[in-house]
Amino acid sequence: MTVRQLPFGIALTPAVVVSLLAAVISLAIALSGSENPLPYQVAAVSLLAITLFATRVIPETTITLFTFLAFLGLAAAPPEVIFSGFATGGFWLLFSGLLIGTAITATGLGRQIALRIFRRTGSSYPRAVISLAFCGVMLGVLVPSTIPRIIVLMPISMSLAQTMGYEPGSRGYIGLTAIAATSTLLPTFAILTANLPTIVHFGALETLFGLEPAYAHYFVMQFPVNLVRLLVLLAFLVPFAKSSASTDPSIELPEPLTGQQQKLLLMLAVAIAFWATDFLHGISPAWIALTLAAILMLPSLGFLEKTVMKDKVDMSPAFFLAGVFCISAVMRHIGLDTQFANAVIPQLGLGENGKLWDLYATSGLAMFMSQFTTAPAAPLILAPLAQPMADATGLPLETVAMAQIIGIATPLLPYQAPPLILAMAMAQIPMRILIQICLVLALAVAVIGLPITYLWWQLLGAF
Repeated sequence: MTVRQLPFGIALTPAVVVSLLAAVISLAIALSGSENPLPYQVAAVSLLAITLFATRVIPETTITLFTFLAFLGLAAAPPEVIFSGFATGGFWLLFSGLLIGTAITATGLGRQIALRIFRRTGSSYPRAVISLAFCGVMLGVLVPSTIPRIIVLMPISMSLAQTMGYEPGSRGYIGLTAIAATSTLLPTFAILTANLPTIVHFGALETLFGLEPAYAHYFVMQFPVNLVRLLVLLAFLVPFAKSSASTDPSIELPEPLTGQQQKLLLMLAVAIAFWATDFLHGISPAWIALTLAAILMLPSLGFLEKTVMKDKVDMSPAFFLAGVFCISAVMRHIGLDTQFANAVIPQLGLGENGKLWDLYATSGLAMFMSQFTTAPAAPLILAPLAQPMADATGLPLETVAMAQIIGIATPLLPYQAPPLILAMAMAQIPMRILIQICLVLALAVAVIGLPITYLWWQLLGAF
């Protein structure tokens, strides 16, 4: 079958067709007649950039640079807003994570931990998937930020996959790294302190309305929908590959950790301890990770080669994240997110079609508003809307806030979740696989999770 070639050597694939369609729609939006065309132009640039990020027709770094240039050319925001992504903790967490992950792999520590896990799982692929999922969820209890959990678990999952005989790029390798990436994030929204969006959301609600849910109460409220996420995630990835690799792996027995590996393990333990106790000392997870990365780069310690930044660390995911943050910052700067919310909320029929509809409408709005930003930024838009939505629905403010979290925790595309961007970079997980996982889980939440949550919340008296 001959694939038609477009200019610049681009093949006419379904992804390209989607991108071209987005470009046409974006042009139509940008040319919409208005006394103030800037919001339409920003919306057009954002739509096209997001589509290109999702389809990966051209490299992410190229998309990011053209997005910067487009917003600068439109004078959509001051340069400090457009380039604000480079100053965020998320950017430096991702940058540090690439270096720490490289050190875990280069020293062989990831493989030694993987060999110890392999002694329990054997060559059973389902057992390996379940073990990694359990590790991801348990790390959610210990570490209150997903990217540090990704930093720790991804190199281990990569080593385990290769120990089992799955080469990079194979279905087995992709499945094991994908479960490590997603289990550390999506089901852990049942834990109040596990993810930055939840912390930001309820921090804003406490500031605005004095709402401060208890840890245990939050877990009880969010447990059903996150159990659905975990079970569907396992159902999707357990049969993703054969139960054993096509070739028998040459298994080596775990060896005693070398002095270098012991030092790195101790450093990771200290970092995890700081991440887990940030509520005591207030140090950002980003600066903890950056400190560890800086120490690992000291030539005298020998963890990383002097040329590691040139030879082994690909900075394109960090630029990708800066581009995503740029879109979020510019849209917030011109008030496009608020304009959208104010236009949509009156159309939702809140308080008119029953409590189940209110639950779907509230969580659905949060889910779609997250498309305009990223999950950590979405609460900044949604938190001020919680009280007006509670007034419209007649529901308690806490119930509306809990419904908003369900939407924020349900990404439709991986670009909404910076931890998934880091995971893709570390393990070369194909974008299409994570898109499939996100869409499958979103469908499961809509069809199974929300009805169960509705019944559960009725039982708890939240309605």
